[in-house]
Amino acid sequence: MSELPSVTVIVCTYRRPRQLQALLDSLALQHVEGLRPCLCIVDNDADQSARELVTQAQQDFPWPIKYISQPVKNIALTRNAGLAVVETDYLAFIDDDEIAVPRWLHSLIMLAQENNADLIFGPVLPVYPDKMLPWLISGGFYERPRHETGSFVPLLEARTGNVLIKKSLLKKHDLKFDESLGLSGGEDYAFFETLYRDAVKSLWSDEAVVTEEVPLERANPEWLLRRSFRIGSVEANLMCRDGGVQPLLKMWLKVFYLFARNGLMLLAAPLRSRAKNFRYVRNVAIAAGIIYGLINGPYREYK
Repeated sequence: MSELPSVTVIVCTYRRPRQLQALLDSLALQHVEGLRPCLCIVDNDADQSARELVTQAQQDFPWPIKYISQPVKNIALTRNAGLAVVETDYLAFIDDDEIAVPRWLHSLIMLAQENNADLIFGPVLPVYPDKMLPWLISGGFYERPRHETGSFVPLLEARTGNVLIKKSLLKKHDLKFDESLGLSGGEDYAFFETLYRDAVKSLWSDEAVVTEEVPLERANPEWLLRRSFRIGSVEANLMCRDGGVQPLLKMWLKVFYLFARNGLMLLAAPLRSRAKNFRYVRNVAIAAGIIYGLINGPYREYK
């Protein structure tokens, strides 16, 4: 009889004790029959603020828990610290402000096993605060695309917030997250881009649901515009990192297109809903971010 599949769940955390405790509570309730799970928590706080919470959890948690301190503020370094200790068949990333449904891990691994898949992604559903502008919710600005289980997941939707990865892929590519992108973002795109070049089998599990709080400080149009600006700057940096005239020309053409199309659409703003108009404003912010990225490099949102 073959061994049960083993998996390491990696959680990178930074000063979120309440959310981390809620995540641990949800992981402790996972249905893991037929699996050999373990948990790795990487604390990115130089003060090791998560250590006491993890130490308490280790006393009665149903899986083995490993605590790692990674004091340098850099999400790529922090994720790499987790990757470095993985010795299981699979690894899964889940964020420290997410909560997993009871069959989250089981759904990811069973789909991977049944289809010999390399990557399995799942939905991240937003949980909104009470004081939230209704049009921001109805506009779907915090939602991500969902698919039928077994559907192919395109590269542009590949993220680390809810993903299962076959460990052998990392060994094959000697793959790590790009530490130079650890303060700007885009490190997850660069990571998965390497895998997608090798035609990996990437599937969607719509049953592997996690929920994620939308913090009050992010529940506003200003934060969304800053995020769009950052996305544009990171895209410019990633597309032009290898040099050459063609990527640079494509970026400037995209800037022109975004400004022209969305500027024209905003001329008719009084005829549309606030949410619809805000989508055009966000596209203009992306264009501005691209210009910033082409001139200055990626905007460092995380400082």
